[in-house]
Amino acid sequence: MELSEQEDMRKFHYHTLKLYCALCALGNTRVAHALCSHLDQSQLLYTIDNQYLSGMLREGFYNVLISIHLETAKEARLMMKDEFIIPVTAETRSIRLFSSASKKHSPPGVGLSTSLKPRLNFTPPCFISTKRDYLYSPQIPLDALKEKAISMLTEAVQGGGHHIRDPVGGGVEYQFVPILKLISTLLTMGVLGSEDVQKILLLIDPNVFRDMREEGVTGPIDKEGLTGTEGKAVEAGEEEAAKEAKQPMKGLLEKRLPEPVKRLMCELLHYFCDCELKHRIEAIVSFSDSFVSKLQCNQKFRYNELMLALNMSAAVTAKKTKEFRSPPQEQINMLLSFSMGDDCPCPSEIREELYEFHNQLQLHCGKTQTTKTL
Repeated sequence: MELSEQEDMRKFHYHTLKLYCALCALGNTRVAHALCSHLDQSQLLYTIDNQYLSGMLREGFYNVLISIHLETAKEARLMMKDEFIIPVTAETRSIRLFSSASKKHSPPGVGLSTSLKPRLNFTPPCFISTKRDYLYSPQIPLDALKEKAISMLTEAVQGGGHHIRDPVGGGVEYQFVPILKLISTLLTMGVLGSEDVQKILLLIDPNVFRDMREEGVTGPIDKEGLTGTEGKAVEAGEEEAAKEAKQPMKGLLEKRLPEPVKRLMCELLHYFCDCELKHRIEAIVSFSDSFVSKLQCNQKFRYNELMLALNMSAAVTAKKTKEFRSPPQEQINMLLSFSMGDDCPCPSEIREELYEFHNQLQLHCGKTQTTKTL
């Protein structure tokens, strides 16, 4: 109450929190460990969940939490954002562009991903130590943090907006910006699983991502088509409350948002676009491994068949063995030069498989399919 009435005192504490963030910049984990003696985990977890905190202080505590505990891991992931190191394993070979035969897009960021990323390394907070215990960021319970973040974002989307008289933090900007920044950081770190990402996508735009499993978000459906909350309301005679519960929830993209919130939403959507690109690259690697393996098996079969042939003339033998006498680069050019027609050494069924994948990739990218020319 004192801070809400004294603006100078509130600004002083806000700038103190900004100073803490600046001290932790550029991976200064030694200072981050020292600051844990001033702002411990319980205090930070309480302040980010406090709905009565001033907007400036609310934003400041969120930034301090990210700077002390999460910023180093986030920057390590961002450094490899444009690098795709994909091990060719059984899991990678199982990745497909479309998860089902209906060829419908899977939600971005959901599903299997095998790209190598930096590990999340944390150490328990140590305020004073002579050992090299400051190499990693101070530890924080990530599971509890992500549950808090998703629940707070859900509450903000369901009960926030310009029509609210007293929003959390005193304004729509202070209500959404800190929690969206925390969600974006956790997504970049790879802390959120597939189910968590599905919940976030439904909060962004439920009309687009309604194909996802909504039972985990809205609760189980009974025989009459009512959720548990609606059934209790009907049993109590509160029909109006049941009607309100039936109304679809508006996502973040359907709300009137200030510019800082729009900017963070663009960052979130940019992250999901990167996830879509990563999924396509992993699917291309998976298909390439299978396709090249089939090419090599067919080439070996044709080579063995040629070696067993005894009644060919010298001219025919030279023509047939030209592929195997060529350098590897020319061999692959000859195999993939489908315009050669009947002279192309690649079998028609393998060519059809490549054409099919090409059409699927175009469909996944939102382009119209092109007709093949054999």
